[in-house]
Amino acid sequence: MSIHPRYAPDFKIRINDQEIPAALRAAITSVSYEDGMQAADRVEVGLANINLRWLQSHIRGLGFQPFPSRVNLPVAGTIVAATEGSFDIDNKLSLAIGYAPNPLEEMFRGELTGVEASFPNGGVPTMTLVAHDYLNRLSRGSYARGFGFIPDALIAAILSAENLLLPTIDPAIIAGSTALAVLNVIFKSGGRKQTSSDLALLEEIAKTYDADFWVEGDVLYLSRFMKEYTPRLTLVWGQNLLDFSPRVSTIGQVAGVAAKFTLREIPLDFLVTVFWDFDRESLGISIVPGDAAFSKTIVGAVKTIINKTIASPADITTSALEITHELRSKINNRLTGRGSAIGDPRIRAGAVIRLEGLGPDFSGDYRVNSATHSIDTSGYRTTFTVSKEILP
Repeated sequence: MSIHPRYAPDFKIRINDQEIPAALRAAITSVSYEDGMQAADRVEVGLANINLRWLQSHIRGLGFQPFPSRVNLPVAGTIVAATEGSFDIDNKLSLAIGYAPNPLEEMFRGELTGVEASFPNGGVPTMTLVAHDYLNRLSRGSYARGFGFIPDALIAAILSAENLLLPTIDPAIIAGSTALAVLNVIFKSGGRKQTSSDLALLEEIAKTYDADFWVEGDVLYLSRFMKEYTPRLTLVWGQNLLDFSPRVSTIGQVAGVAAKFTLREIPLDFLVTVFWDFDRESLGISIVPGDAAFSKTIVGAVKTIINKTIASPADITTSALEITHELRSKINNRLTGRGSAIGDPRIRAGAVIRLEGLGPDFSGDYRVNSATHSIDTSGYRTTFTVSKEILP
């Protein structure tokens, strides 16, 4: 017997920690949840706006008087009173999805970021509520400031606090960033500077440590390890996997990523290459000094990313991690795919799923890069993009 039996698709929406009124729920025509990695999750709720009843509620919630309504006044007044202020920007919104009568799984917690209206010619007016998770706060505005020699882990914590999020940071990143900060102080080198949004700065910090970041509720995670490495579910083509389109690209044929360094004290160049050995399925590193750096080759293509001047040992460490991050992103994008399945809340960005029935070349374990869960008149469906993770 399946541990996730499917009955009737169901959802639950709460605004400011209160379930939406029955009248508002009855007007919902579609619910869509988009889940991605290192990007703010997004929810869209479509409403049938008959007689502009929900637009009136939204206007009154903003402090304006609604225009005359064609609906019966007692009924309209009841609806407006029940939903007054519900559509205000920055209101909290949560979404749970699943199958009745089983308990629903909470998928999203965030805040309303937009309200859209449509007035078609000859059709029913509609409204769309748009919400993003709390990671969207980090993309609001750009800043120009310096953080001195404080550790990157502390900078990430500062960014979290400034955006009203609770930081949870990998201990390895805390220890590593503290050691690098000490080296920068000793050699009077480096110091993190910000010239963009908080989100761009967090992406820069994550890349430095070959890490990932995501938000769950009001907690911001920064870690060098994904949450799972074993499949949480199996999708079989012809059963719960409706369709799948794999793509093999030469983009992932890069076998190594290299950076050329120059010692500041003496005119000496050397090439550091991090590469993936496909035969041994292992990660390797090569360091070649002097003129040999220009003739050094390894099996497969090597991409030189940048020429760097070494000011302290910290530069070597951070550069090695950046090179590994670049290699991992290239290798893991060699085999990608896009598919759809019978709606399943377990298909989430960052999860590992197993695909079967696709032949020996395309069956196997994949990392989910993004997933969209949709409930409408056609039922509950999940579409997703995945990549074959060669280098964890």
